[in-house]
Amino acid sequence: MTATLRRGERVANRETVRLRKDGTTIDVAESVSPIRNAAGDVVGAAIVVRDIREHKDLEARFRQAQKMEAVGRLAGGVAHDFNNLLTVISGHAECLSLAITPDSPMNRSVSAIQASAARAATLTQKLLSFGRRQVLQPRVVDLGGLVMSVESELRRTFGHRISISSSIARPVCRVRVDPGQTERALATIATHAIDAMDDGGALAFRVSHADIGPEWSPSRAFVKPGLFTRLDVTGAGMTLDADAHVRMFEPFFREKGTTRDGMGLAAVFGLIKQSGGYLWLEGERPGETTFTVLLPAEAADTQAPSADQEPAEPSTGTILVVDDDDAVRALIVKILEHQGYSVLEAASAQTGLRLSRSRSIDLLVSDVVLDGARGDDLAATMLAARPEMRLLCISGYPAETRALREFDPTRALFLEKPFSAAQLIERVSGLLEQ
Repeated sequence: MTATLRRGERVANRETVRLRKDGTTIDVAESVSPIRNAAGDVVGAAIVVRDIREHKDLEARFRQAQKMEAVGRLAGGVAHDFNNLLTVISGHAECLSLAITPDSPMNRSVSAIQASAARAATLTQKLLSFGRRQVLQPRVVDLGGLVMSVESELRRTFGHRISISSSIARPVCRVRVDPGQTERALATIATHAIDAMDDGGALAFRVSHADIGPEWSPSRAFVKPGLFTRLDVTGAGMTLDADAHVRMFEPFFREKGTTRDGMGLAAVFGLIKQSGGYLWLEGERPGETTFTVLLPAEAADTQAPSADQEPAEPSTGTILVVDDDDAVRALIVKILEHQGYSVLEAASAQTGLRLSRSRSIDLLVSDVVLDGARGDDLAATMLAARPEMRLLCISGYPAETRALREFDPTRALFLEKPFSAAQLIERVSGLLEQ
């Protein structure tokens, strides 16, 4: 740089690292301009130093966001293909369980296959969520059950470091949320609390009923009165400064002296708000911090009937199954034929359209994403000629429910992969009985 200045040239935005008085380093950008005397000789330099820590952080976050976007797309694609495999595995395992006697030694193996397929399905849901291919699907659930699931996961991961406990109120604390998203949100809160325990500590979950009145808490005046389910996640041994208590849920907030930032908690805050609830942070005792979640309480369980219930007696009808995955298509055909339906099958939209022109079709069961086409486009073409036909769209992408937007909701349903035989029969019989 000295040689450049002696030549009378300016140095602009040279990035370097400087040492501060307290011994810490700081990223800066230096701009240096030569100072000339009356004769035009360089006799000095003017230096402007600019703090670029925020700029460097934003650059790093942008690069990370690009990487995560690429990984997210890959994860979503892998999850879609994996859902097809799981549909076949769990479907044939279910067929086996119906074919063998209750005292058969094969029951244990079949049950193990079904249990493993169910766990794998949970993993694919996490991949879909990571790839942002999942939409919120709220339903009434027991918040205590979600907490117990998160607690079990935390014990396996952090049980050697901290003490974990829970207290669940009775009767059941029901809330209307997306179960998968909410479970991940609770895990994020708990993990953040554990990360803030420098020397170990204790984590306690407490689920209770809360009747919030107008005078409930002057400091929480933003909470509208009503019946809520309350969750307190208390961490004993957490080290948070005063600034963190105020700004914890701000995007990109980073607590001083740590690498913990608030992006994860900002996302959790948004999810809780979207679910009609509230989230805040309290520190009533030294070394103890509580994350409090309020969610509107549901008085009764209004979930849809379980897939484990006995399916309704099937109606007669001709069903066209269109799926470019041979194994998935064969499984669907096998289940429906076993119920007594007349079933046609096609591996492509073109073949399906050709079959529909020569046969009377009561119900189209089609994958949404086909090779070179879309199932909803095929359905629209077929419905133009047969307005009385019903439609069942299937997909490994929950977000593909948008494929039903143009159809009569009383004549079209969506079924997410992987699905059980009972779920498939329930949808099919429901559509054909209308």
